[in-house]
Amino acid sequence: MTGEPGRDGLLPGVRHVIEQHLPGGTYGVDVASMARDIVRQVRRQLAFERVEEIGAKLAETLEGRASARTEEASDGDAR
Repeated sequence: MTGEPGRDGLLPGVRHVIEQHLPGGTYGVDVASMARDIVRQVRRQLAFERVEEIGAKLAETLEGRASARTEEASDGDAR
């Protein structure tokens, strides 16, 4: 998640968009650094969202197993 050039097409694409939105030139703006920061932030956010999704799926799985074990235990007590 470093935003290294050549890793994929995201960094050059972001640089291009930044340059397109700076009419008349970059005026000393470090476009490369700005693009790397944006790519890093986007990748960090995507990773965070993936962790949240995995956590939710894990919680759902654990709840299902816990309720299945509770049912098994209550069935065993009924016998």
